[in-house]
Amino acid sequence: MARARCFATIPGPRPLPLLGNSWRFAIGQKPWRTRNLDITLWNLRALAGAGGAAKVAKLFGHPDLVFPFCAEETAKIYRREDALPHRAVAPCLRHYKQELRKEFFGDEPGLIGVHGMPWSKFRSKVSKALVAPEAARAAVPSLEGVAIDFLNRMENILDENMEMPKDFLMELYKWALESVGAWALGTRLGCLKDNNEDAKEIIKSIHGFFHSVPELELSAPLWRIYSTPAYKNYVNALDSFRSLCLKRLTNNGVCAEIAKKSGEKVATILALDLLLVGVDTTAAAAASTMYLLAKNSRAQVKLQKELDTNLPMARTLNSKDLDQLPYLRACIKEALRMKPVILGNGRSIQSDAIVSGYQVPKGSHIVFPHYIMSNEERYFPSPHEYVPERWMRDNSNENVEPEFAKQFAKGCGHTTQIRGESNGSICEHAKALSVCNKQKEIGIHPFASLPFGFGRRMCIGKRFAEAELQLLLAKIFHKYKVTWRYQELTYSVTPTYVPNEPLKFTLHHRKQTD
Repeated sequence: MARARCFATIPGPRPLPLLGNSWRFAIGQKPWRTRNLDITLWNLRALAGAGGAAKVAKLFGHPDLVFPFCAEETAKIYRREDALPHRAVAPCLRHYKQELRKEFFGDEPGLIGVHGMPWSKFRSKVSKALVAPEAARAAVPSLEGVAIDFLNRMENILDENMEMPKDFLMELYKWALESVGAWALGTRLGCLKDNNEDAKEIIKSIHGFFHSVPELELSAPLWRIYSTPAYKNYVNALDSFRSLCLKRLTNNGVCAEIAKKSGEKVATILALDLLLVGVDTTAAAAASTMYLLAKNSRAQVKLQKELDTNLPMARTLNSKDLDQLPYLRACIKEALRMKPVILGNGRSIQSDAIVSGYQVPKGSHIVFPHYIMSNEERYFPSPHEYVPERWMRDNSNENVEPEFAKQFAKGCGHTTQIRGESNGSICEHAKALSVCNKQKEIGIHPFASLPFGFGRRMCIGKRFAEAELQLLLAKIFHKYKVTWRYQELTYSVTPTYVPNEPLKFTLHHRKQTD
């Protein structure tokens, strides 16, 4: 510790007297506007330089934020955490649960916005039913039913140009909400039916909650003095969401199992948390994977070959069928690397530490900027290239295209044309093979891309989210060739990382042998 550099020397934006750095978020100037936090992270990365860390200090009502732009530092911090990992407190949510609606939550705080012993006790009551692989595997048939219904809805909302409507992202939100309801509550919520007002209200409430969080948590906490418009929206969204969800609780699903062991109140609060965080995130992941596959015909064709070979047509899918789709899983991993639904994760350190060679005092909040690390050349060669093969377990040349790889190895890059392949496709194969070879040389650091977090505070619904995504994408790309004929999508933080422009995918019906 004595040899480490002083905390004050960590580079970062300069705070103003009295105002600190909170004014940057309050005024909302680029790049500090909350929707542009991805740009902010790249600016902080530039400030960090060779030292590898930057900080944002003097935020009203919050500890200083330290950003280590290094996978090794991320690993060290995660691995040194104790049995009760602490995240930074979410003051608004804590106020809502522990003060404003204390009569409802009482001593059961849930999983979101809490830490320490209260979080650990609650998690111990619900984790077995959620984390066990068997739970997600058992949910596959019901989730397939949701995916089939969603494909029928996609077919019904196609326009005359075979395009998805402008509000297709909202349709994905409905699919995600219906999916969580299927496995968590053991019931169909009816979100995929026309004009389902309850579903629209639930999604509206979720968005109201999420869109208020950045302003309330990053700006000066004026809501402590009076009810600001953002805080009113926040509370109204949570109240409305809670009321609507309570009407939908049933005696089925994962929450029913928890109710039998830990009581209905625990199950109810868990259901609220699961529905609150399991909609925007999964919908955003589906949107980005569809978009990246639509823009990369090479990867899409390879995925469809895998689906044609392994998807059974005459029966309901089960978890073993999903095990036969490694390339599909790689496609999702690559999409979450490039466009993670949450830009970072964090820990509030409980003792003094050395981070990237700097002294960091107890109580500081360490933010792991996974979005930056997973898009840096040093961890992922050609990071802006969508190459799912880099995630394949053996990462061999044959994972790109066996016939092409053999020709490439023989001819020092000079290849004859593969049957049915255009010259453009040959170039795409060559590019993917080059990326795979570079990735194989350096390997993949296990802490460079963590879309679900790590450790005891990893996303507790991870297995269910993965099953939802695999089933939906398998069904879509088995039935359709998906293309994109517009300019590149831009993204914003809401705080989920989502596209700004309409998701007007074009769908082409395909035969299994296309």
